[in-house]
Amino acid sequence: MNRIDRSQLEAMLMDIDVPDEAIRPYLQLDPLESAPYEPTVVANPARVAYAATEAAMALNSLNGVARWRRQQRYARKIGHWNGLKVVAEGDSWFQYPFLLDDVIDHLFDRWAIYCVSAAGDLLRDMARQEEVTVAVLAEKPDVLLLSGGGNDVLGGGALQKYLLPFDPAVDAAGHVGPAFDGILRGTVDIYADLIEATMRAGAKRVVCHSYDHVIPNGGRWLGRPMAALGITDPAFQRQIIRVLIDRFHEALAGMAERFGGRVTVADCRGRVPDTGWYDELHPTSQGFVGPARVILAAVEGMSETTVFAIPEMPMAERALPAGEPDAAATLLDAEEEALVAEIGRRQALFEVDPSVGGTLALELPVALPETVQLPFRDLGRAVVTRLERELHTLMCTEAGQGDREALQQALGLPQAGLVGALTAALMGLGCPAFVAPLAATVIVKRGVAPAWDETCRIWSLRLGAMPEVAPADG
Repeated sequence: MNRIDRSQLEAMLMDIDVPDEAIRPYLQLDPLESAPYEPTVVANPARVAYAATEAAMALNSLNGVARWRRQQRYARKIGHWNGLKVVAEGDSWFQYPFLLDDVIDHLFDRWAIYCVSAAGDLLRDMARQEEVTVAVLAEKPDVLLLSGGGNDVLGGGALQKYLLPFDPAVDAAGHVGPAFDGILRGTVDIYADLIEATMRAGAKRVVCHSYDHVIPNGGRWLGRPMAALGITDPAFQRQIIRVLIDRFHEALAGMAERFGGRVTVADCRGRVPDTGWYDELHPTSQGFVGPARVILAAVEGMSETTVFAIPEMPMAERALPAGEPDAAATLLDAEEEALVAEIGRRQALFEVDPSVGGTLALELPVALPETVQLPFRDLGRAVVTRLERELHTLMCTEAGQGDREALQQALGLPQAGLVGALTAALMGLGCPAFVAPLAATVIVKRGVAPAWDETCRIWSLRLGAMPEVAPADG
């Protein structure tokens, strides 16, 4: 795959005939900036060259561009369309920019869908912005699709607001505190208000959906907040999440009954296999097939067993953002595994208390209960991969800024000196001081050659760039 520049990426983005799948390899998820149900999509610096001054313009608008592309395709389609017309509003299950085929992607060819969904939107955002009521007034759809509530119930640190500290004598349901009732009631009330507003605007039928039983995996949205409360057993974590999702579905179904058959709740529970989760909140592209089928059946009034428009395909264990190494492809020895896990732990501590970021101490105060054993390895891998990309940009591309020559000369130093030089470079890139030495050690262990051009080749291969790309002159 050729490396492209910013103008080439923009040309692809602005051409709605270029499929998202063709653009996907040039983009990646920013694992440290993304919020729950709000993925932040950025250009992959290993495959897209842009100057530092262009970075903000090149990166910040990608989520909006994804929605614009859908609306342009709708505008072209609707002029000669005689089938079902749909307006869709929702969160990242309806709008996951570029990196995944979400529910709407799977249904887009079957219906004419005008989508105003935005990753990260809370229900109150949808109600306040009134985009969906305007869209209903303008498009006069046969069906309105709504996806919301997950961010309200599970996002923004909500788990720690209503889950109770671990008690071995209490079952999963007993760990859901009374505060959850208020959050759930408020969420459903906003849902009902939003539906009433769209019906006043002319919505004939509304189909919303519940979520599937997501799987905590040590991430910052589910696993880590639960572990901070002493809830560390993966099976017990899943039991608690099942209670939350089931109660959300029941509340949503009860709300729908107020509308006398005009509102349908598509029950998406149990539709995503365990191997079909992309992260703690989103299915993979193929994992989204199950929920899409349920929604399709609900809209068209058929049994799920008769829905054939969305084919099943072999399910990969996990679909990763473009440029992210699969865990199976990065075989780490025991020492490196420990380093990566410690990087993840330190990054988590930094997010809890940024004041610790300036220390180089190897022993850090634990900001969570000492009994908590968090699976930090995945977070550590994400941090190291991101930092390695930034070093690659610094040393190997024209977009690099800083003392590139000094870094290149350091490649000939013994390992300890090289780790020190990379540590300084990473700190110059904004990496916290207590993370940088460990990240530098892992990067050196993964492969750094004495010659800078060979190092750039190694990094480019590992990060997905073409091996024949010539590094920039120092």
